Amino acid sequence: MSDYNVLYELLMDKTLVESSSFETISAVVQSKFEKTEYINIGTLLSILLRQGDFTGIIQRLCGYYIIFDLFRSEQADCPFLPFFISAIDAKEHSRTKMDLIERNFLTQLVDDGAKDLAGKTVEQILRYDINPALAEDISNVRGQAKAKQMELPYCVKSGLANVLPATGTGMAPSTNNEASFKEMLENLTINPDKSPLNNQFVPQFMSIPPPLLTCDDELIWFDLTNPGWHKPAFDSSSTPSIGSCEAKKLIEQAFTQALSIQDQGLLLNELNDDPDTVNQIGLTPERLPDLVENNPLIAIEVLLKLMHSAQITEYFSALVNMEMSLHSMEVVNRLTTAVDLPSEFIYLFISNCISTCETMKDKYVQNRLVRLVCVFLQSLIRNKIINVKDLLIEVEAFCVEFSRIREAAALYRLLKNCFANESGQGSSTSGSSSNSSGNTKKE
Repeated sequence: MSDYNVLYELLMDKTLVESSSFETISAVVQSKFEKTEYINIGTLLSILLRQGDFTGIIQRLCGYYIIFDLFRSEQADCPFLPFFISAIDAKEHSRTKMDLIERNFLTQLVDDGAKDLAGKTVEQILRYDINPALAEDISNVRGQAKAKQMELPYCVKSGLANVLPATGTGMAPSTNNEASFKEMLENLTINPDKSPLNNQFVPQFMSIPPPLLTCDDELIWFDLTNPGWHKPAFDSSSTPSIGSCEAKKLIEQAFTQALSIQDQGLLLNELNDDPDTVNQIGLTPERLPDLVENNPLIAIEVLLKLMHSAQITEYFSALVNMEMSLHSMEVVNRLTTAVDLPSEFIYLFISNCISTCETMKDKYVQNRLVRLVCVFLQSLIRNKIINVKDLLIEVEAFCVEFSRIREAAALYRLLKNCFANESGQGSSTSGSSSNSSGNTKKE
C-alpha cells in the first residue's frame, strides 16, 4: 500500500498548489498512486474535507478537484457525487467570500465545468467576483445523485463513516501538530482489511422475532447485577484547559461585538501565556474579517502570532479580499510596521482600496474613503514600506481623479517630491562619477 503522507505533503507544498493549475496538481497526485488506489485517495480526501482538517481554501479547492478528476472518465457513476452535493448545500446560507468562492467552484465542477477549471490556478479562482444571485443550476446533477442513492440497499444508505472529528475547534492541525496529523494518516492506512477507508458503520439486517403471548402467571425476572460493576470511564486529557476555554469564549464575542478594555487585556494575556492557544480558539481565515471589523487590535496581535503558521497565506488572502474600511487599513498599517509583509500582498491591498474608491457611488462615502486611503498611502511612503516607483502610475492617476480632495493633492505632492529626490540623488551620483574620472585623466 502506498504512503498517503505523500498526498498530504503535496497539498501542503505552497510552490505546487499556489502556482500550478488544477490539472497539473491532479496529474502529480495521480502519478504517485496506482489506479486501484484512486477510491482510497478519494475517500481519504473526502474525510479530511468533511471533518474540517483542511480549513485553508487553497487545500480545499485542490482536494475537491483531485477527487473529481480521479473519476472524470466515469463521472455518471462517480461514487463521490453525493459528497459534492452535500458540500454545496453546507455553504448555501453562508455569505462569506471564501464560502461563496468554494460553493461557486463546486457548482462549476459538478456542472461539467472541469474543462474550464482545469487550466486555472487557485489564485485565479480567488480573484473572481462572485455574485450569489447567479449560482449554477445543478438540479440535473442532484437528480443523478438521488437516482444513484436509490439503487443502494437500505443498510448501506444508513451507514456512517467510522472516522469522527475530535472535540474542539475543528481546525486544521497547526504547524506544531504536523507530526500528529501524519501519524493519523498512517493509522488510517496501516491495516488494509480494517482500514476506515474501506469500512463503515453499517446496521445489520436482523429479523425481529415475533412477540410471545404473555401468561397471567408468567414470572418477572429482575436483573440484580451490582451497579458498581458499571463505572463510566472518562479521558481527562481530552478536556481543554480553563485558559483555552476562556480565550475561546472571548474570541467568539470578539467576532460579533467590540470587547471591553478588561476583556481585551484578559484575551491577550491568555494568548501570551500559551503560544499554542491561538490555534485552539476557533479562528479561521473565513472569520478574520469579522474580528478585524469589531476588534482590530486583537486581530493585529493574533496575526502576529500566526505569522509562522502554515495558514498565514490564507489569512492574508482573507484580509486583502475583505471589504475596505478604516479598521482593515489600520490592521494592515500596523502589520507593515511590525513585520516584513510580502510586497505582493501590500500592493494587492492598495489596488483593492483604490478600486473600491473608484467604484463607490455614494459621493459622501467616496470622499471619506479617499481621505482614508490617501493618509494610509502617505504613511506607507514616509515609512518606506513600499517603493514609490512600483505604484507610481496607479497612484498618480488616483490622485488626479480625486484632486478636488485636499488629502489627494497632498499625496500627489509627496509622490512628486519623492520622485524628484530620487532623481536628484541619481544625478548627483553620476556627476560625482564624471568628475572623478575627469580628475583621473588630468593626473
